[in-house]
Order: sequence, then structure tokens, then C-alpha cells
Amino acid sequence: MTSPPPAPTLVLALGNPDRGDDGVGQAVLLDLAERGQLPANVEVLDGGLAGLETCLYLQGRRRALIIDAADMGLSPGEWRSIEVTQPMLAGELRPGVVHSAGLKEALQLAAALDGLPERVTLFGVQPETIDWGSGLSHCVALAVPAVGAAIQERILHDKDGCCDGEDPDYR
Repeated sequence: MTSPPPAPTLVLALGNPDRGDDGVGQAVLLDLAERGQLPANVEVLDGGLAGLETCLYLQGRRRALIIDAADMGLSPGEWRSIEVTQPMLAGELRPGVVHSAGLKEALQLAAALDGLPERVTLFGVQPETIDWGSGLSHCVALAVPAVGAAIQERILHDKDGCCDGEDPDYR
């Protein structure tokens, strides 16, 4: 018996909700669930911590939208949507996700195994704190609906972003 192919589009949350703002990805997934308007060909997944196994979630996908806390030197709660490109994977992937080894290496491994989706978009949210403790900081919690709306818009209207690896609708 064979498994059905994965949905062509994956919305993947990474992070640990027990580490303060590192749980922003999971909060955005809850926001998306409350919106309830994603097409059937979209899979939403809580990927937990960004380890190398993340590359397995990407296999067979055409597109991946990844949400994670990212230290970008911005004010807490500010976020960016960045199209990940092959040259970015060869160099230093910015923004810097808060996991020590994980997302960049998982994307590089997926590319090496010819399993990287055609389009990968990282939605990075600047954390205020990633200390142990549950709950998002106020600034990051305020960003959750905007990130959820941007992801929903991207999926429903197939927005490709723009040049230079940055999306025109970043906040």
C-alpha cells in the first residue's frame, strides 16, 4: 500500500512554545485555523524544533511557507517574508533563526537530495525573548494576525514576492 502524495503546499511552523517567542510559528498556525479559508491542497504542520528532519517535510512539495522566530536585529514583533534562493543557501541565510543547527542545514540537505520545493518562503518574526516560559511577549503576539493574514493572502492569491529576496508586504 502506497502513501498518497503530500499536499503541494506546506505551511510549516517551527519552534518551541515553551521558550517564549520561539512559539510564534505555532501561534500563527492557530490564527490560520481560526481563519479557516485555506484550500484543500495546503497542508499545515507543526514541525517543532528545526532539525535536519525538516527536509523530510519538504519532499514532494511545490511550495513551502515556513514560520519561525528569527533574530534579524529588528524591534520585537517586526517580521519579514523572505524568498529563499539557492544562492542564499550557499551563503549565510539571513534572517538568523534562533535554532543553533537546523533550518539552513535542513534546506541545504533538501536541495542536495533534490527535495527542495520550487518556492520556499520564510516568515521570520523578531523575538523579544526566547527564555523558558510559556506565552508570547506582547509585541510578538500582536504580530501573529498580520503574519497569518500575509500567509493566507499568499496562498489564496499565489503571490510570488519580489526581487532581492524580500517581499513587498513585510512589516
